[in-house]
Amino acid sequence: MVNIQENVLLSNYSTFGIGGDAEYLCVVSTRDELIEALDWATRQDLASAVIGSGSNILFSDAGFRGLVIVNRSRSFTINNTTVTADSGVNFGQLARKTMEQGLIGLHFGAGIPGTIGGAVVGNAGALDFDISKTLVSAEVFINGKVETWQNADFGFDYRNSKIKNNPAVVILSVVFKLKAGDTADILVQIHDDQVRRGKSYIGKTCGSYFKNPEGKSAGELIDSLGLKGFRIGDAEISTLHANVIRNVGNANATDVLDLEKYIQSKAWDKYKIRLTPEIVKIGF
Repeated sequence: MVNIQENVLLSNYSTFGIGGDAEYLCVVSTRDELIEALDWATRQDLASAVIGSGSNILFSDAGFRGLVIVNRSRSFTINNTTVTADSGVNFGQLARKTMEQGLIGLHFGAGIPGTIGGAVVGNAGALDFDISKTLVSAEVFINGKVETWQNADFGFDYRNSKIKNNPAVVILSVVFKLKAGDTADILVQIHDDQVRRGKSYIGKTCGSYFKNPEGKSAGELIDSLGLKGFRIGDAEISTLHANVIRNVGNANATDVLDLEKYIQSKAWDKYKIRLTPEIVKIGF
């Protein structure tokens, strides 16, 4: 039986450290508990939002009316080149485990702090790789029942899928097909990528904020506008990576959204490029 808590501060469940109260919140540790929590929200006629590590999320200052489910279902198996994982599995941990067994395909996630479920929803990627290249199928909860979706059902696009802003579809578990290979060179790339990320993501951030425009780097574009270090309230564009917004004190969601709009307006005025947020917004 899952423990449903009331009036829980969401800033404690976001790497941004931002967010008002959730009307209800529970932490689940298994696939079955996740389904139970979703069923409870349906019976109570409540909206629900499933989160993992909270590393790519901006919660509203007003919080969330409904049930926030913190997904910590972390079971996974590696059988030859087939990997099956609950949606709450830490992406970085799974990536490293697969590489220890000489498998390539999830390697790019070694420096990504989120969960597998979030990675699939946002088609996470790095090092010229992304989730869509190795995902075979996923078990999803939709309309009160469990379904199996194939790769094509997700409509993957760059840092996107058709369920990214559709809370009615919740990923329960996933199946990946990887390839055996020499991971030595990749380990060097991952180490360099982790060092870069570690320096860039110091403090309270949600990682890369905007999607890269086609053929361009959002970070380099924002940097060229001279915006590193610019801040609104306590929301600041990182001095280390211009596509990272940091909460340098007591920033709220309004500060972040105002800064987002400011960056977008500057990019449009100078380059006629529309920057699109990569992050997931909840409670707005």
